[in-house]
Amino acid sequence: MLEANPVNIPGRTGQFPILMVLCAGMFMAILDVNVIAIAIVSIQSEFHTSVSAITWAVDAYNLTLAGLMLCAGMLADRYGARRLWILGVAVFSGASLACGLSGSIGQLIILRFIQGAGAAMFIPASFSLMPLIWPDRVARQRAIGLFGGMVAIAAALGPLLGGFLVSYFSWRSVFLINIPIGLCGVLAASRLLPATDGHETPGGDLAGQCLGFITLAGISFLLIQLTAMGWRNGLMQAIALLSLGSGVGFIVVERYAASPVIPFAMFRHPWFNVANFTGLLINACYFGGIYVLSLLLQQRLRYSPLQAGMALLPLAMCLMAGNVLAGRLMARLGIKKQMVAGLLLSACGYLGMLCMQARITAVVILAMALLAGGTAFVVPPMTVTVLRSAPASLAGTASAIHTSMRQIGSLLGIALASLVFTSVSSPLSVLMPVYALVHLLLALAIGRLAWNVD
Repeated sequence: MLEANPVNIPGRTGQFPILMVLCAGMFMAILDVNVIAIAIVSIQSEFHTSVSAITWAVDAYNLTLAGLMLCAGMLADRYGARRLWILGVAVFSGASLACGLSGSIGQLIILRFIQGAGAAMFIPASFSLMPLIWPDRVARQRAIGLFGGMVAIAAALGPLLGGFLVSYFSWRSVFLINIPIGLCGVLAASRLLPATDGHETPGGDLAGQCLGFITLAGISFLLIQLTAMGWRNGLMQAIALLSLGSGVGFIVVERYAASPVIPFAMFRHPWFNVANFTGLLINACYFGGIYVLSLLLQQRLRYSPLQAGMALLPLAMCLMAGNVLAGRLMARLGIKKQMVAGLLLSACGYLGMLCMQARITAVVILAMALLAGGTAFVVPPMTVTVLRSAPASLAGTASAIHTSMRQIGSLLGIALASLVFTSVSSPLSVLMPVYALVHLLLALAIGRLAWNVD
């Protein structure tokens, strides 16, 4: 957590505008995880590129967002959260402008890396600022709850907003829409956010951060390029060895580092492990599913971008409604029972998606409702579980680890879904049963752990 010397702590009347500024940044960051899903076919058509290249345009953002999140948290502590928030939004907005003006798929991929790095700067800075802006724990929890709602809204609106923008403007507008939001955010933040002085943090574990990022990048490369290059390709084999070596090196460095980026002691708590693993897997399934559905609707069923966004509307509506209900149901069902119930609902939804053939039917709409609603039911109790199972002094680190794990899930889920899409003629028949099985096994694992531990 940030230990800084605040210069201008806001009163209650100034807290709401600040919350809106921070939420605007969070909205942009999460929106760009999936708003591009509807634009990928238009981008692919304009640049005449392969599925693997267009997958890089999606996952480049996820890679730097997931890989640099923990490092950015350390920078927020060292240099001040306000400075890093403003810098991150400025980098994100500038990269968004450049993405909208890019002239080739290579330029777009590079700029998406930069865009993700900007988002990785201001997301942890937002959480670092919260204890200063909301010293009261109850008020801070309400603010964090609104943050969670903003994540759900951005995730839900991504395909629909993307479909509208691509249909009536162009794929470039999904990036250019960030410019006015980002500009207003920087101007408002410079006036409203409390100024903070950073403090020296020990080490920073640069070696661990680099090894972790290399491992993630290598695994992503292998999944995305496997169909195009094959395992016998020398570069693929070299990347596989590099990923394995960096992964082992990351574990060794983190175990003996004086100030590890991921304190392994936190993973001794079984519920901390289960909650983080659940976050990784449900994000992998959900965002991988959105990616494949967007490609199927537009490439094989010949939906327009707007039609594809409308077809995914049940997912959006039920994700938002589920997040509203989830907080209220937790008190009645209990954290563990709600996680199990949500996972079972999602498993049924993924199995129901097997009924999707040439068009969206009532059964498919019901399956989408179960899938998104079940996922929404899992997220709040999962987040509470992470925070409860970590020491109070490491609550900020626990939140950063959990957020990173979920973004890693999105990254790997999209890469894996791309591999399946390019390898089989009926990707839904492969992915949906796997996704359902993953959710069923998670439900069984949580139920068994609750029985044994509690």
